[in-house]
Amino acid sequence: MNHVVHFLEKQDEFDRIMGQISEAPWVGFDTEFVGEKTYIPVLCLLQVIAGNDIYLVDTLAISDLSAFLKIVDDPKVLKLTHAGDNDYRLLYTLFGTVPANTFDTQIAAGFVGYNYPAGFGKIVEKELRVSLTKSHTVTDWAVRPLDQKAINYAVEDVKYLPALHEKLTRKLARHQRENWAREENRKWETESFYINDPNKELLSSDLVHYIDFREKVFLMRLYQWRVQRAMELNIPKEQVLQARHISTVLRSTKDGPNAFRSNRTLSEGVWKKNLDAWQALWHAKATEEEKTFLESLPKPLPENPEREWTMELLYHFVKKQCIEHEISAALLFPKGDFNRLKSGSEDFDEFLLTGWRAELMGAELVEWLKKGKKIKIHWEDGYCKLTM
Repeated sequence: MNHVVHFLEKQDEFDRIMGQISEAPWVGFDTEFVGEKTYIPVLCLLQVIAGNDIYLVDTLAISDLSAFLKIVDDPKVLKLTHAGDNDYRLLYTLFGTVPANTFDTQIAAGFVGYNYPAGFGKIVEKELRVSLTKSHTVTDWAVRPLDQKAINYAVEDVKYLPALHEKLTRKLARHQRENWAREENRKWETESFYINDPNKELLSSDLVHYIDFREKVFLMRLYQWRVQRAMELNIPKEQVLQARHISTVLRSTKDGPNAFRSNRTLSEGVWKKNLDAWQALWHAKATEEEKTFLESLPKPLPENPEREWTMELLYHFVKKQCIEHEISAALLFPKGDFNRLKSGSEDFDEFLLTGWRAELMGAELVEWLKKGKKIKIHWEDGYCKLTM
């Protein structure tokens, strides 16, 4: 199919075109942004495909994208993406938009034999016999004018979405997994998916379990300070303070400049500029809110080699089910989520043991994963018997 490429750089033309395609049954889209220089990524280009037309929207020239955002949250229009979680997260961060009626080719591919997450080029090549030129993945999309190679790359990112949707939908239907893919996409269609816990970094830090209460208060404040400074200066958090230096600041702040001078891993410019702020955080009395939160943190479970072995064994059964049904194990159970289940972490999402996942794994395996009890192995007459 030959596509006509349009460049949209004026607000009135953009509004008119988006109004026209809002009546279409489906729309495919992708975004290009620059996230290395600012706290919130800068949306530089929006690529939209509808029918035979591809629209390259200069989002640096067009400030009001509400006509497109109405399409994104319209349940009557199917939205086609590849790895769309990044696009939808950006649209939520910038505009508060929550999508409706989504289909993602990366998710669909994970249900029909591809590893997850499979790259767009790989799926296009295998399904459509087209080789893409992915040479502009690190393009500075804020530069104007865009060179022709960057434009070609931007076009390719949406050009093949409709054909992929058609082929993958047929495969999903053959495997009777349309509802499974729809269920997995539906998680993007709730606002809770995009809301981050402000203490996420603290909760994921091993440090918090091995320091005293006052240090926990400071560590929590330090993570919050880093985010606040990044927002104020509109720069990435790592430019405020690299994550690898958090433990250095934690250990050294209470002892003053000499502690930092004796530790050469953190540059003098960084600690001198911020030491007063860090010491203020260290000396401030803990609030009741901080006390309540920190006292509610779950205690780390003692090491349990037997449970770890048991859960790893069960995970191999999970992967076996995935292999037999040609579904990516990483789609069913991302390794990070499985590690939380294995460790008995309270922040494991029980949703991952329901729906299509529970249907695939079977009730007995799901029950074993939930309980995580010791498994007994008995060899008899050439077969292996497992009991819990």
